[in-house]
Parts: sequence; structure tokens; C-alpha cells
Amino acid sequence: MLAYRIFPYLSSARAGQPGHPLYLHKPQGRGRLDNPGAYDLWYLALNPSGAVAEVFGDHRTWTADMFDAPFVPGSRRALATFEVPDGLGLLDLDSAQNLLDLGIRPTEVVGRNRPASQAWALRVFNQRDTAGQRKWAGVKWWSFHRPHWAVLGIWETPGNPAPLTLKSVEPLDLGNIHVQDAATSLGKVIA
Repeated sequence: MLAYRIFPYLSSARAGQPGHPLYLHKPQGRGRLDNPGAYDLWYLALNPSGAVAEVFGDHRTWTADMFDAPFVPGSRRALATFEVPDGLGLLDLDSAQNLLDLGIRPTEVVGRNRPASQAWALRVFNQRDTAGQRKWAGVKWWSFHRPHWAVLGIWETPGNPAPLTLKSVEPLDLGNIHVQDAATSLGKVIA
């Protein structure tokens, strides 16, 4: 399956360096499912417009400067397309049975209560199968902004990188079709 991520892009960056699409900023801790003592997490979307919405959805007005990424000098935000193995074990939180098994409500999945979502994410990460292997490679849920946009969180631990294969990088600007689609879906003003 294809998955998408917005990131600060530097064409000169090498793998493992800020500005490269396969660079994961660390330490984490501010994200909804972050638990930096246990794992790092790749946040992705299954739709390019959903990836745009996840990053810029809280901006009231969308402007050209929202693509600047001053925390990585010289970079601009871009859309990376990754291939993720189809059989990757992602816990689907759009399943009532999975929510029941976890003892969580749908509002606890989509709500922006970081301590609560980080707690259930750690419980999912720590689940083991009968052979003692980690049961899940990550989770899949629905976007806060629009439920038809699915988002993913894929665990990464030392020695176990997330199984992502970079397919392409697409620069972003206000005229980009995915930016336009997300803005229209979210009712955003483009300045």
C-alpha cells in the first residue's frame, strides 16, 4: 500500500540527516501516540490530501509561507510517498471489536487528549502474540479532520526500522492538487 508524509525537504540531505524523507526527528514525545522511551513513530496517511490536512488542518488561512520549515534551515515542506508492505500488522481502530478488546471508546481514538492516546498506544505496542512476538507493527485510525482519511502510526525501535520504501518526493505549494483538495475538503481560505 502507499502511504504519505509531509516533511521538511532538503534535496541535498542524505539518509539519516534532517531534510531527508527517511529521517525521523528524535526525540519524539509531543505526538498523539508518542512514547519515546519505548519506540519512535512514523505518522503517515493513506491519502496525500489527508497527509496535507494532518499537518496544516489547524491553520485558519493557508498561505505560501506555511511550507517553510525554519527548524531545518533551507528546507521547504514536501510530500513523500512511501510503499508500506500490504500485510503489515496494523491494528485497525475503525473496528468496534478492536476497540472493545482494548477497552477504549472511539472518542479516545480521535480526541486530542495526548496522555490518554499515548497510554493506549503503549498498551498496543506492548501486546504480544502466543510466541512472545510483538503483535502489531503499528495502528491505523481515522483523521481528526475527516474520517474518510485514514492515518497510520508505524513503530520503529533500535534495530527494527519501519518498513518504508521511498517512492517519490513532491514539492508543495498552494497550487498543488493535494493542497487544493485538502483545503476544499476542510473549507480553508487560501491566501
